[in-house]
Amino acid sequence: MGNFGIWVLTICLIFQSGYGFYLPGSYPLKHVVGNYLSVKVNSLTSIDTEMPFGYYSLPFCKPVEGVKDSAENLGELLMGDRIENSPYRFKMHTNETEIFLCQTNKLSSDDFKLLTKRIDEMYQVNLILDNLPAIRYTRKEGFMLRWTGYPIGVKIKDVYYVFNHLKFKVLVHKYEETNVARVMGTGDAVEGFPSEPIVFTYEVTFEESDIKWPSRWDAYLKMEGAKVHWRDLTRYEELDKEAQAMVNEELSGWKLVVGDVFRAPSNPALLCIMVGNGVQILGMAIVTILFAALGFMSPASRGTLITGMLFSYMILGIAAGYVAVRLWRTIGFGDHKGWVSVAWKAACFFPGIAFFILTILNFLSTHPSWWILWG
Repeated sequence: MGNFGIWVLTICLIFQSGYGFYLPGSYPLKHVVGNYLSVKVNSLTSIDTEMPFGYYSLPFCKPVEGVKDSAENLGELLMGDRIENSPYRFKMHTNETEIFLCQTNKLSSDDFKLLTKRIDEMYQVNLILDNLPAIRYTRKEGFMLRWTGYPIGVKIKDVYYVFNHLKFKVLVHKYEETNVARVMGTGDAVEGFPSEPIVFTYEVTFEESDIKWPSRWDAYLKMEGAKVHWRDLTRYEELDKEAQAMVNEELSGWKLVVGDVFRAPSNPALLCIMVGNGVQILGMAIVTILFAALGFMSPASRGTLITGMLFSYMILGIAAGYVAVRLWRTIGFGDHKGWVSVAWKAACFFPGIAFFILTILNFLSTHPSWWILWG
């Protein structure tokens, strides 16, 4: 009983000295009225292509203090995020109009071609305020549609226009303390003007909102048009019944190959490797969904999802090796010969292929002249 009492006392002391904490990326920030809010920019993304580009790869306004990269984790790097500072600054709870940002020099032919190319490829500008992506709202046929980011420009009758004036609306939730608020969301609308040279301006308005801090991501996670169409499901079910009837007519043919099920595979090592990696991927999905449901992979913490998936995939390599070797032993009727080779292939085969492809793509993206040689 003496040892048991000591253990109970130790556990009680540990709980007594414990402190509450916020999950990574979920800590609420308080902004005093009059303080400046800095807007950050992310990589330019397109709905037409998967290749991201840096925001300052185009002739946009740069901060006076210089461009500075934000610290990024592995997940953000793999997703192509490149978060940098910007010259956009808001004064908390202060509405401002027609703020002059900068005027670019006359665009060179290369800058003009690059800008028009990005417009044709439908690239979007992604702004971030208080770790929230800026959302563009529009009302169409009674529905409120929302997108993250806004297009660089638009082409109308063979004439290119750049969106050089931004209208920001910042939603804030008043905190219990005096003159303190939290940013709950951002919205922006844009106007198009011809460019050469380009004059960038913006305006900002603050609006109080009843959206509390834990619910500020609801607008981003809510999917429009995600209703279940029961009639479509019923029609699909009828098609499945017809297909099942056709399959039942062909079941007699399977009796001719029933003996093949119990024959040894022609390449048992590859089968064991694929089954082991399948277990690894399935386990990664289950662990990721579990931790995401518990809130450990909040969307506020950028890149956490990808980082968590990679970490769990790496840890579950133990399970993949065990399953592959176990299946190898079963196929070999208890013979362990060659199990080391199977374990190594299960650990390196598919990750090696993915790493090889990623290395080649990364090399080609940094050496575009190789595309000309291959073409």
